[in-house]
Amino acid sequence: MNLKVIFSELIENLDKLDNGREEILKKSRQIIRDCSVAIKNIHRNEVNLYQDKINKIQINLANLQQLTAKNIGVFSKYLKVPEQEYAEAISLYTIINNKDLPSPSELKINPLNYALGLADVIGELRRFVLDNIRSSNIQDLTRILETMDEIYSDLFSVDYPSGLTQDLRQKTDKARGIIEKTRGDISITLQMNNLKACIEKNVEFKK
Repeated sequence: MNLKVIFSELIENLDKLDNGREEILKKSRQIIRDCSVAIKNIHRNEVNLYQDKINKIQINLANLQQLTAKNIGVFSKYLKVPEQEYAEAISLYTIINNKDLPSPSELKINPLNYALGLADVIGELRRFVLDNIRSSNIQDLTRILETMDEIYSDLFSVDYPSGLTQDLRQKTDKARGIIEKTRGDISITLQMNNLKACIEKNVEFKK
């Protein structure tokens, strides 16, 4: 038994895995940062900047997927957060602009990672709603809330063991609380807006 040969082969294999892991982590962190910036672009209505960032993310994500494919059993877990963040950014832009959501296969990402991104987009939609309330833009609030409800209902229907769905149930439960808070904020805003309209109408009538 030649232990030197055995451990030399082991070290060589682990070196390759470690180098691959480092490259994967570097690209993963870049994608996550870019997705965060893309989401900020959406909230600031910086459409061109958002699209430029998404184009960059798509290229980097394709490269990341190729890297993980070299040893999918070891590296597949490193796709979870980047794909999740990408799905969140795409979904947020799509929903706000009242377009059809792309499917996981269209985005070329894992369906579960897509669902995790959808669960997270609930929080970003609440942020969008609150920003619109502050700027007195109430036109789309009801539509956004209905979309949040629809996403939650579909996520809640995914009733499988946590060993398969990972932290999807936890995210879904959190989304429910966010939606109820948002529902209350929208309800108060619409009531106040109606009251204001009635007062203004009454003042005009008295003139």
